[in-house]
Amino acid sequence: MKNIVTRSISGIIYVGLIVGALLAGSIWFTALCVLFCLLAMLEFQKLTSARSNDAIAMAIRLTDIAAAVALCVVSHDVMTALVYGPAMILPIYIIVRTVLALYDRGDDVFASVGRSALSILYIGVPLSMASVTYDMSDGGHAPWLVLMMFVMIWLNDTGAYCVGSLFGRHRLCERLSPKKSWEGFWGGMAFCIIAGAVCCFINNGWSMASDCFAINLVKWVGLGMLVSLMSTWGDLFESLIKRSLGVKDSGHLIPGHGGILDRIDSLLLVAPATFVYGLLTSLF
Repeated sequence: MKNIVTRSISGIIYVGLIVGALLAGSIWFTALCVLFCLLAMLEFQKLTSARSNDAIAMAIRLTDIAAAVALCVVSHDVMTALVYGPAMILPIYIIVRTVLALYDRGDDVFASVGRSALSILYIGVPLSMASVTYDMSDGGHAPWLVLMMFVMIWLNDTGAYCVGSLFGRHRLCERLSPKKSWEGFWGGMAFCIIAGAVCCFINNGWSMASDCFAINLVKWVGLGMLVSLMSTWGDLFESLIKRSLGVKDSGHLIPGHGGILDRIDSLLLVAPATFVYGLLTSLF
């Protein structure tokens, strides 16, 4: 009972931070992405890096964190993100990280470089794209789109848990997550599809008379399906990392929930997918 109360309080605070940042504006949401990025990078490094405290090892960790956080910092504005992200931050990071590898005396330098690259691609880039997606509005619906992205992630988790607990019989991926079931997967997707349909109705003023209603309905339902799929894959990928490292939780930052990576694992795949989907379907 105590664990349920702890999980509930932590979950409410977590959701409140995200919704509050989304409603407060672009700078605040970017700041939240920067915070998530910093915490996630520290957690990832604690999980995967060798416990070496020599100068090169410390420099590598700082370089990885600085690059990931910098990508999020410049993402508050689309043009700034494009100019300073791929054009400056990533090239400088590649140069610095490559040079540091030459002086790394660790047991497996190649694996260390791989872990560094994964941390940037897995944490820094997705969180920066979440912030860029928010800023893509230009008078459009991107803040609403990002809010619904988070709502769909939460609904997918809720639907998968409820349906899976009641009807789950067939394991989805027992090797990585023994409790996940195909029934739960389809339950989570159903919740997301319903959420997408509701979004469409809200955007059309609850009217089906609009000429583009059918097109918008397909777009929003498609987003729901995409979020559900990517959310599940994101969760499974983090489970793969934890099983490979022999740990149950990524950390202990959030009482009752584990680490920050345990909470944003779905987001790390959903955010870039939503960004691309928004561009292709003109949901921005």
